[in-house]
Amino acid sequence: MFQRKYTVKGEDVNDFMLIENSAYLKYTSILVETFLFVNGFTKLKMNSLKVGLQKKNDTIKQYKHLIFTEVFTVKLNFIALGMCEQKMNIEICFYNQKNELCAVVKRELFWFDYTKWKTIAPPKVIGKYFTKKSSYGNAV
Repeated sequence: MFQRKYTVKGEDVNDFMLIENSAYLKYTSILVETFLFVNGFTKLKMNSLKVGLQKKNDTIKQYKHLIFTEVFTVKLNFIALGMCEQKMNIEICFYNQKNELCAVVKRELFWFDYTKWKTIAPPKVIGKYFTKKSSYGNAV
């Protein structure tokens, strides 16, 4: 599991000061990028490998509302680790300050080869970070 703490900002909320679905998706993407960065895969390195991640089928299930200025924790879980060659499923859980589950975002990720312009199995150098047996970097 990989996690980070964030604070709900003004651009993340609606007129009622509750976090919007678009903000959940934004923090989901940020956490995946941070996970890759912590494991040594900066955008520059990904570009040099000519691979990237494509997302598909985001689903959000909300249990409680996060409100403006609230500190929350976002945790990354891999729920389909077999990766069926090209696809992997992740689950991002959002917890409030009391460690109560507020929302869950499920996302399908595909590795994309920019030279062949098609989805591929993840390169071995990257794929090892997406299995249960590996360490997930420095989780906070």
